[in-house]
Amino acid sequence: MIIFVFNFKDLWIEVLEEDLQRLLLDRSVPVVRGRPAKSGSYPGYRISLDRGVKEMPKDQKNDELHWYALKVFYNRVVYLKSLMDPEGVETYVPLHTVEQYDKGRLSYEEKQLIPSLMFVRCREKWLEDFKRKYPEDFMFYTEAATRRPGIIPDTEMRSFILVTSANSGRNVKYFGADAPEYHTGDRVRVIEGLYKGAEGYIKRIKKDRKLIVSVTGVAVVAVSYIHPSFLEKIN
Repeated sequence: MIIFVFNFKDLWIEVLEEDLQRLLLDRSVPVVRGRPAKSGSYPGYRISLDRGVKEMPKDQKNDELHWYALKVFYNRVVYLKSLMDPEGVETYVPLHTVEQYDKGRLSYEEKQLIPSLMFVRCREKWLEDFKRKYPEDFMFYTEAATRRPGIIPDTEMRSFILVTSANSGRNVKYFGADAPEYHTGDRVRVIEGLYKGAEGYIKRIKKDRKLIVSVTGVAVVAVSYIHPSFLEKIN
C-alpha cells in the first residue's frame, strides 16, 4: 500500500494511492487560496491538521445525505411523499408530459414516467427507520454485497432529473431496469439545449440515435435525437 504525503504550508495530507486520482479530480474538496482548507470534509474523507485525508468511519458516512431509490407498492407514491414532506425529506418522482386529444382539442398532462419508482434524499438511518414504520408500502434498492440501501451518485441523479422532470420529459421513454448493454458506446455530456448538463451514452435504437441516461442498477431512460453540436465526448 503506497501513501502519498503532501505539505500545504504546514498542512500535511496523506492520501492512499488508489484515492489520489479521486482527490485531485474532486472539486468539492474545501479550498482556501488554492490550497485545501485546514479543516473540513468531502464525501467519504476528512481533512484535518493532524491526520490528513482519512476515510471516515462508516457510521459517519451513514449520517450524510444521499439519494436512494424506492420501489413503491400498491400505487402509493403520492401517499409516501405526503408522509415524507412534513419531515423535510427531499423526494423526486420522474414525470413526463403526455399529449391527449379530447373532443378535438389537444392538451398536455403530467404523468409519472415510472409509476412504482421514487427517489429520496436522506440519511441512511432515517430511511431504515422509515422502512420499519411502513414495511408493506415500499422497498429500497440495495447494494448487492451488503444489502444496505444503495447510494446513488449525485452526478447520476442530476442527469436523471434533468431528463425526466416535467418541463423536459416530453421526449423521454422508460426502457426498464438498468442493464450492461446501456453502458456502451460514446459517453457524452449535453452542453446546450433543454438537457444541458445531462450525461449518458449515445446508442442507436431502432435506427434512431438516442441519449441513454441511467441510474445504475435501477432504471434507464432514453431521450430522442439531440443534435451532435450539442454534445461533447467524455473521456
